[in-house]
Amino acid sequence: MFFGKKLSKKPIINRYFVSGMLISMSISGMSVGVNAQEILTLNDAISLTLQQHPELHVFTHKSEAAKALITQAEVGTPKVVNAQLEDFLGSGNNSGVSGLQATLSISWLLENDIIESRVNLASSKADATTIDQEVKAVDIAANTARLYITLLAQKENLKLAKIAEDQAKDLLDNVEGRVKAAKANAIDELRARASLSLYELEVEDLVHEIAATKSALAAQWKGTTNFSVTGTLTNIPSISELDEVLKRLKENPKIQRYILQQQEIESEIDLAVVEESPAWEVSTGIRRNEVIDDFAFVAGISIPIGGEGRNKGLITSLRAKQSQSAAESDALLQSISTDALLLTHKLKHSLHVIQKLSNSSIPMLEQANEQASRAYNIGSYSYTDLFAVQKELLNAQKSLIDAYTNIQLFNIELERLTGTSVSKNERAL
Repeated sequence: MFFGKKLSKKPIINRYFVSGMLISMSISGMSVGVNAQEILTLNDAISLTLQQHPELHVFTHKSEAAKALITQAEVGTPKVVNAQLEDFLGSGNNSGVSGLQATLSISWLLENDIIESRVNLASSKADATTIDQEVKAVDIAANTARLYITLLAQKENLKLAKIAEDQAKDLLDNVEGRVKAAKANAIDELRARASLSLYELEVEDLVHEIAATKSALAAQWKGTTNFSVTGTLTNIPSISELDEVLKRLKENPKIQRYILQQQEIESEIDLAVVEESPAWEVSTGIRRNEVIDDFAFVAGISIPIGGEGRNKGLITSLRAKQSQSAAESDALLQSISTDALLLTHKLKHSLHVIQKLSNSSIPMLEQANEQASRAYNIGSYSYTDLFAVQKELLNAQKSLIDAYTNIQLFNIELERLTGTSVSKNERAL
């Protein structure tokens, strides 16, 4: 449960605010029954997302298209010519077919460099598609994790809001009794009723927020909201783990995508260099000698003169594009390094907040709440002061939930910056 032990029924006012409230702050699934909901862990949610998210299905078709382009790049003109001429000649002239095969071998050698360059370019584009898929997968997984953590936090806040609502009801009962006994002013009763209505409204708002977040989470894998999340927000990374994260920033798939982009441009440059020189052309044909009523195979090679350097402008442009990609890669690395450093500072600050709230602020406010409750019951403390103490304790407990939630969200963002797939981490949520 969110809160541990319960105090005795009287005095009622402070029975819900006890120490160590987040030591076992966990969310349990529904008990097994006929209408029991499925209990979903964070890894379950991310796994379903990566399998079913519609944006990732697009890459399946892109990958197939990229593989087809590699196959197409491997096809050279000689294979096509060979099929056409052999079908035309049949097997009537063995020497002619032999000469054809020799000529096609020459043609294949002439085109081999071009074919190899085209295959390399197609392969680079296929690798880029794989990286693009990984980039998208990391972003989508991180978004799923954020929704999951948000849902955990909302459910913890709902538990706290319901406890505050119950406390407000108990306080109203107490105030009504004191008003009837002429020990308190009727104004206190009106204020207590207004306070209860506000807590009831907060509970209703959180119920709606939870429903909305569950719908957004289920939409990640096009599922239903018939599930319950389970986990705790109190698992936090150590300082050494943060240092390790900073060392892995270059593993970000967006950085890797720039590296592949530069390799792809290099393949384009290689192809442009190979195609820069005019290609030799092999011509083949069949000639009929009507005098002797026979056929002869003829072949020739055309060697173009001039035309060198025709791709010079293209090559220069590709080199500039390659340099631009390298500069963008450096800028991106600098940007994510800055973001990661800022996140680690925020994480450390949240750790400090948790320590202060858990070890100092909340324990002292709990003591103040207990003493204020006893003082109010004997008529030596005003309703206004008691309400203020309870509100301060409630706000501190909310801040503690927020601090734990922020740590989880900051950690998810760090994982996204390093390109770590959140589903690969064995989170103890």
